[in-house]
Amino acid sequence: MTVSRPLILPLLAALAACQPTHVFEPDQLASGPGAMVGNGAPLTPGDFPGGDDVLPAARQVTPPNEARPPDCDAGCVAYCAGAGLSNPVNRGLCRSLWGVGLASRPISFSEACRRLFVDMLGRVPDAAEAEATCAGGWGATVKRLMESDEFILVQQRHAADRFLYANQVASLQSIYDMDRLVAKLHRGLVPYDLFASVVSAHPVFTRRYADPGDKAEALFRQFLGRPPFEHERADMARLYRLWYSGYYDHPQLGMRLPDAFVRFRCLDKDGKVNDAARGECASVLWGYNELTFTPDLRAARDPSLDNELTLWSGLLTAEEWARLQIPGRILARDLSFWERAVDDVLVQYLGYDLSALVPEVRGALVRFLLENHGDIRSVHYAVATSVAYLQSAEGAAASTYRWAYGPLKQVDAEVWIDSLARQTGYELPGCDHRISQPESLLNAGSIAGYRVLAESRWKTNDKGNVDKRYSELARTLGGCPENVVGGRFRVVSILTTATQLSFVQSLCNPTLDPKIKGADVARLLPEGVSSSLAVNEEVGERIATHQYRLLLGRSPDATEVAEAREAGRECAITRCSAEEFARPYCFALLSSAERIFY
Repeated sequence: MTVSRPLILPLLAALAACQPTHVFEPDQLASGPGAMVGNGAPLTPGDFPGGDDVLPAARQVTPPNEARPPDCDAGCVAYCAGAGLSNPVNRGLCRSLWGVGLASRPISFSEACRRLFVDMLGRVPDAAEAEATCAGGWGATVKRLMESDEFILVQQRHAADRFLYANQVASLQSIYDMDRLVAKLHRGLVPYDLFASVVSAHPVFTRRYADPGDKAEALFRQFLGRPPFEHERADMARLYRLWYSGYYDHPQLGMRLPDAFVRFRCLDKDGKVNDAARGECASVLWGYNELTFTPDLRAARDPSLDNELTLWSGLLTAEEWARLQIPGRILARDLSFWERAVDDVLVQYLGYDLSALVPEVRGALVRFLLENHGDIRSVHYAVATSVAYLQSAEGAAASTYRWAYGPLKQVDAEVWIDSLARQTGYELPGCDHRISQPESLLNAGSIAGYRVLAESRWKTNDKGNVDKRYSELARTLGGCPENVVGGRFRVVSILTTATQLSFVQSLCNPTLDPKIKGADVARLLPEGVSSSLAVNEEVGERIATHQYRLLLGRSPDATEVAEAREAGRECAITRCSAEEFARPYCFALLSSAERIFY
């Protein structure tokens, strides 16, 4: 007899609610080396300087020849030294901007606040929220945003893209542990060098690459920004020879999870270190670093390795994890490691590599990061409050130097979808970056698997299947990646444009199609305006102002107000209602480039 999934899920939900707490808790799923670090007080109080620099005027000199990098003479050096700048990005940028006669571009409140919300909270604010949040100076605003849970989620999603979380490749326990480690990093509980050390031996990292040399190369690319030279790759690969990709049967989830195991290399037949072979398990380029393990009662035989003894990584002690993290500690000694750390943050916020164009910025940020004990929050704060970030990107720039005008980027798919749904009140399921293949939890048929799925951002539909309305839309636009082969992408194409227009049409329903549910019209109308009210110039202006503030996070300018009044006048001729005016207006605003680029 077969039982349909819609009947099974309510039963699983009822059984899950009755389970004693000591059996299995989804919030305790995380297991790995991330639990062993960052359990004390924050590295710094989080009160970083430089958030509200008074920007100097451009020095009165002939602007540089933009065919080559600007040349900062002695007068320029003296001008920047006396500018009183405390933000490291501003200090590093001065000799290529104000000191050589170039002016920075002022930015409007709405443009700056919107940019901060998108980059730090992962969504576009409405005007009321922007006005309430972005108050008291940009330093206080950025600090406030960094203390929010949404900021942590955005950074966790970045890490998922960076390390390609996929529960087909790595254990869910390890992915949840890595996610927790990233949260600790961005709460200032773990210094960046310790974070890199833990990652270098984390099952999410080691399980993705089968060959020891590939592991070494991936580590170099992640934390030094370059591939290793052949002798570096060969030497560090010896420290990764111990890792083996196997499988672990989770007793509560009822699933066979891909996980990392340790092999006992460079031993003799008695299980002791073989003096003649121990060099095969040692790195010598950065000092002598030997890495060997001997079997004990925790070891088990693996049939896929001709019954060779292996040790499941879930049984490793804190001291053993620390030994396995030698590769990360080696790289953290290099100056280029810290340079790569600040470069990653610069690219995240600016969308381009400012360090390659103005190396003084990189040097100033590295010093700032080390002065703050490796607290990566200091770099986020410095970049997000800098003139390089808080400059306007609108209109024509007076200079062709990239740092002389603000960043302009395309929003991620999740940002675009989440913002539209939030502002229109449209209910959608979600996509959880920790679980790229949610069906595996349902297919396991266990109460624990159902509970993990139920407490994630994924949802199930009426048929008991994973609701993929959100993920299918996001994946068409390059988001919510499965990370098995490829990852996130951003593109502007006919397909993505058509997909976006189709979704906006389903939200706004500009044709008033009765078959389309769409957003509640009350969300699209200002208070006191009913859907049946006849539209005139004044009503058109009120509706337009409401939607600009709700959907674009700003008030309309004079030209936009005039356009709205003209549209209201035309609408009055045909005696259209407020709903007939509001829904097409919603479509026009949400399909604009301002919703896609920021």
